[in-house]
This record gives sequence, structure tokens and C-alpha cells, in this order.
Amino acid sequence: MRQKLLAAFIILTGFMILLYPAVKDRYETYQQNRILEQWQQNMQQIALETTVEDIVEQADLPPDDSDSAATKPMTAQPAPSQKKPPAAEVKLKNVEGVLIINKIDLNLPILTNATKQNLSRSVASIANTGKAGQIGNYAIAGHRNRTYGKNFNRLGEMKIGDVVEVDTGKEKFRYKLTSKEIVLPEEVGVLKGKENLREITLVTCHPMKNPTHRLILKGQIIPNHRS
Repeated sequence: MRQKLLAAFIILTGFMILLYPAVKDRYETYQQNRILEQWQQNMQQIALETTVEDIVEQADLPPDDSDSAATKPMTAQPAPSQKKPPAAEVKLKNVEGVLIINKIDLNLPILTNATKQNLSRSVASIANTGKAGQIGNYAIAGHRNRTYGKNFNRLGEMKIGDVVEVDTGKEKFRYKLTSKEIVLPEEVGVLKGKENLREITLVTCHPMKNPTHRLILKGQIIPNHRS
């Protein structure tokens, strides 16, 4: 009886080990989709709130005295202590925007700071580098998973001249790739910006299995392509 239980336990353990990568991959994809969905909803909510504020400002309503108050419709106004910040500030402080690379069917939320936790969920900006659309080098790191099309595992398919897009919700910035190289992990000079240039740098491990180097793709902003 004990031998049968032990055999069953070994089989079950082996099955769980084999199943773990697939379950982990599904969970990470689920997290990415949830973040993207929430980000889009929050951007829509901010746009709606802005529209309402513009309408109120353009209406130029009279002061709320006894005479004018009688002619104005009754509207519920929240007390100052009950006013809440926009949803994006509450739920998605960690999201800077979305990285879009149509050539490799990539559409991922960009998290702030390339920590181990953030990189397990999506791609993330590297601390102390630039910002999207601004002068400097906006550096984004991502893992290369074995699942096809996962995170940065198709980044090697990119070529000089290909286009990378960053959507911050307020603006969209497009960059054209200008270089592609493989460097050692300690060659951090690739993260430094160049004077007066608006650059983007995508960083991932190389090769995909037992990585010893880093694959670096650099691009420059395409002028007059902000929206």
C-alpha cells in the first residue's frame, strides 16, 4: 500500500513540475491583459473627467449666492474630504504606458523600474534613464521567455529601420531603430543618453537559453510623429 501511495505521489509531483511552466505562462499573460485593460479604462475615465471639467469651465456659471442658486439645477457635490484622485493615480501608479511593436505582435504595459517582480509580469523601464518622448535615453528591459511571442523573445527579429511605438495615454511616440548589438552585461554605457537626442533602448538577455550577454536595440524618435 505504501509503495502504491509513493508511486502515485511521485507521478503527481512529476506531473505538477511539467505543468508549472505552462501555468506560470498563462498567469503572466493574464496579469498583462489585466494591466492593459485597467490602463485603457483609466485613460478613458481621465478623458471623460477632462471633458466634463472643460464643459463646466466653458459654462461660466454665476457664483452660488441665494439668487443664482434658485435658478441653478440641483447637483450633488462631494465634500472636499470625500474627493478621490483619478483612478489611474490609485490603481496604476506603476504603469508608464504601452510598448507597441507591430512587426513582432508585441503590445505590453511598461511598468516603472525593472525590478525582478515587474519583469516577471511585463517589460519595465530602467531606473535613472530617460522618459518617453523626452531628450535622453528611454531604456526598457524585458525577459525572453521560451513561449513563442512572449515578452521580448522575438526581439531578435527586429531590424534597423523598424518602428517601435510608446503610448503614454496622453501622447504616442514613434522611434525608428538605428542600431542592434550584443554586449556584455557590464557594458552599461548603452543606457546613457546622447546630447539633444530623444532615444529609446530595448534590452533583453542573449541567448535565450543560458544567457551570457545582452541584446540591445536602440532607436531615435521620428520627428513630427506625436499624437
